[in-house]
Amino acid sequence: MPNNRKSTLKKIGGRDGVHPGSRKAAQINRVHLRSAKLKSQKRDHKDLRLGKMFRPQFFMHALEGPEAITLPQLRALITDAFIARNDERIEELTLERRAGRPKAKELLELEEVRRVENAEWESGFEVPNLTDARATRLMFGWLENGTRIKSAHIDLLPWIRLAKESPEMIVVSRKGKLDGMGLGGAGAMEMAVDEGQEGEGMQE
Repeated sequence: MPNNRKSTLKKIGGRDGVHPGSRKAAQINRVHLRSAKLKSQKRDHKDLRLGKMFRPQFFMHALEGPEAITLPQLRALITDAFIARNDERIEELTLERRAGRPKAKELLELEEVRRVENAEWESGFEVPNLTDARATRLMFGWLENGTRIKSAHIDLLPWIRLAKESPEMIVVSRKGKLDGMGLGGAGAMEMAVDEGQEGEGMQE
């Protein structure tokens, strides 16, 4: 029967004074590599999870009350607040950069975030539907209660896609699960949403 047990540093005895080319040194090296890989996977998963939570959390904190906002107001939040949130820091890092020196890691990362989000804005930017009064009532309640958004909260919310060159277009990407929650009607923008386009790309 093959031995599938994985070694750990605790199980490897006599690690002091190990010859670099020995079998034990190779065994220790494999343990370190496996440990580093697992840490990297956990970090990547955490970054993905936090990134998924960040957007709805940001727009929740942008609410000034439980009332739904207008489509132009939501579009302005996307461009002037969300996508532009790193502009000041990018400018600071750009000014601090010495001539002939490579860009700082932070600057490269922030520029990439802005590039990706601007590209999404061109094709269809996904955002919680703050023109739906049910969603804003629910989210503002979370805000008042100090609720930190988790995956289960995201699934409740209705999500839409808005695009830069289509100022009147709303495309439903996820309907959410607000029906039956006693949050009242969706508000004036309800009729403006074409639910027949759910899950499709931006269309004229």
